[in-house]
Amino acid sequence: MTTYSYSSYSSYSIAAATGSPSMIVLTPSGGTSIHDVVLFVTPLQGGEFAVFLTAQGLQPGGTYLIEGFSSGTRTNVGPLSSSLADSGFTADSQGNGVYSHVFAVDPRTAYNVVLLLYLPNNQIEGAVLVATGTTSG
Repeated sequence: MTTYSYSSYSSYSIAAATGSPSMIVLTPSGGTSIHDVVLFVTPLQGGEFAVFLTAQGLQPGGTYLIEGFSSGTRTNVGPLSSSLADSGFTADSQGNGVYSHVFAVDPRTAYNVVLLLYLPNNQIEGAVLVATGTTSG
């Protein structure tokens, strides 16, 4: 098991990592109190990718969704995972959020941009864009 630590962020451990994580810093949208939003992507054995996001300054107890956006010959926007349940998280009572999931496809190549959305009342209707980050895709 390998443990990665980042002084401004969190530390996390990943078993079966085959490479170092890449870090995508998401830029908060204007008018939000969100800060230190970082997405880590780590290659795993078997060709999968561990994704870990940490954020601070979120709405305490608020629901958040991570989406990917890709453009090119075909524009695609949707949850980072194939299901909404696997693409979201709830902030703790201090406004800190942590998300983790293992994907079969590297989100850095599948998407050009990663979006973090706040879901008022846990509903996709009325979702608010709170941070964005550019991938290498």
